[in-house]
Amino acid sequence: MHAASTSALAAALILTSAGAANAASWSRGENGSGRVSGTAIALGAASISQQTDNTPGTEGVACGNEDTGATTENAFYRRFYLSEHGAAPSATVSAVTIALRDGDAGANDAVPITVNLYTIPASTPADTIPLAALTPIGSATLELSVPAGNAPTSFTIPVTGTIADTAASNLVVEWTNGAGAQTLPGFYPANNTAAETHPSFIRAPECGAATPATFASIGFASALIMVVEGSGLPVSLQQFEVD
Repeated sequence: MHAASTSALAAALILTSAGAANAASWSRGENGSGRVSGTAIALGAASISQQTDNTPGTEGVACGNEDTGATTENAFYRRFYLSEHGAAPSATVSAVTIALRDGDAGANDAVPITVNLYTIPASTPADTIPLAALTPIGSATLELSVPAGNAPTSFTIPVTGTIADTAASNLVVEWTNGAGAQTLPGFYPANNTAAETHPSFIRAPECGAATPATFASIGFASALIMVVEGSGLPVSLQQFEVD
């Protein structure tokens, strides 16, 4: 990707449809160390997050095709332990807010991003996301207008999914540009370096991460911006009238 900062340990090769090899690598882009910030995402009474600061930044990394500047298939995850948020016995997600920035290649009015919702057994070892343990409960795709200039920008994507038993199941949220993607202009997740209660994850087959890996494990420690909204997530006070 453009003016990339590359982790040698994570570099991999990808094949074009013609069979020629093109280099793919992790990168953070030209302004990756500039700590540019977007607008902070405010948490409402029915939203949850795993970060102390939900301000989009320029610390995110993605796997890209060095020859074309495209962002290859990338998927980003968080696993929410709903009992930690005081969830009701069952809960329903209604929207997910994420954050992106451009890959120094100009504005893109049609970045197709899919948000997938899953449950995972609460007994699954903490801070792991084995793909075989995921059960799909909802999905939605939206074309996002990512501005030029490396500006970190947040987007709210309506998506519905119900966790029938929040004690037995955790919620996993994934957003991705899709299987086999070669997205142009390229983009990055608009991560920051705020403290997080649980790690965030990235999966990028072309860079050797076939299963979700923490950002720290690929040499780019940062925190993925993600806010989940819905009903039954944090238990809120109810008002009653007494005759």
